Amino acid sequence: MSERQHEPTAGEQTRSTVRPGRRRFLQLAGAGSVATLAGCLADDDGGGEDEDEDWEASQNIRYIVPYDQGGGTDVYARGIVEALTDSVGENIQIDNVPGAGGLNGYGDLMGADTDGHTILGSATPLEVAPQLLDDPGFDIRDPEGVCVFGESAWCLIVNEEWEDQVDSFQDVLDLFEAGEMSSVGIQEPGSPQDIITLLARYEYEFWDWEERPQYTGTGPVAEAVASGEVPCGIGTDAGTRSTVEAGNAFPVVSFLSGGTEVYPDIPGIDEAVDEVEGDEMDFVGGLFRGVYTPPGTPEGRNEWLSDAFEEAVEDDRTQEWSDETGNPVYHEGPERAEEIVEEAFDSYEEFDVIELIEEHN
Repeated sequence: MSERQHEPTAGEQTRSTVRPGRRRFLQLAGAGSVATLAGCLADDDGGGEDEDEDWEASQNIRYIVPYDQGGGTDVYARGIVEALTDSVGENIQIDNVPGAGGLNGYGDLMGADTDGHTILGSATPLEVAPQLLDDPGFDIRDPEGVCVFGESAWCLIVNEEWEDQVDSFQDVLDLFEAGEMSSVGIQEPGSPQDIITLLARYEYEFWDWEERPQYTGTGPVAEAVASGEVPCGIGTDAGTRSTVEAGNAFPVVSFLSGGTEVYPDIPGIDEAVDEVEGDEMDFVGGLFRGVYTPPGTPEGRNEWLSDAFEEAVEDDRTQEWSDETGNPVYHEGPERAEEIVEEAFDSYEEFDVIELIEEHN
């Protein structure tokens, strides 16, 4: 990806390591292990409410990214981490904990100390279906909200070898219908990519795919497209941009109405196919970049962390990164972070998403 990547400092470690107001948006491998990760919630060691009013970070902050390195959630974390390190006054340790549709990382968060030094970056609503499909032993609605600081759109990218044959998404659909393309790379059952392809085939009936190889995140999907393992795949605009800029793939459509700032020249799904009107797929066509702390983290600490993110968002380095990449950044506080999760659960119920997944996976 062309955006400036933050190189880990001595205090960081990695283990593998638009706008607000728009509603966006396995059989799980290892779901049982997620419950084990959760454990019992740690006791709050932060003292009373009065003491918490003057709290500030006093040690390294662990920033859990529940997806692979190179995916959109990871890209956003690394896009803000330099400025965030300065605003909190401590080193930020980005820790990639992929698997189970994001729930492995949530499991780590649920068992972490409530001392304000552990946060998680989400990709809401990516984690909602895994929660509903197979109870992991905790609820992703329980963590405390810190902020929302960005959002992304799901996009289809195509391997560079097809460039002479593909000028539009309709060309891709025609190649699938003709049998020249048969597979599209996605994440696990229950992921937005899974839901998008199910809607496209069974609800709106415009995409005649045959196979959907599954990967653990946008990074692996983009790698599979770049290598030719699959002719095309769905990933976030933030997470696929490095592959596109390297010339190994090209984007053809955003599954969010109105398109994406990252790829301003491609249409939104509502423009690309007649079968989808307006914002019908927006509930699953994009996602929010939320930040959360373990359940029971004192409110004052979440507010302090939210203020630190706001300062980091406004920092010239973050704004420059946003301008260079097209990845939007903004800041909304703890209440909004919790609202987007509740709204996602409501949307999945409204559109019978779990029934769709269970019927066709």
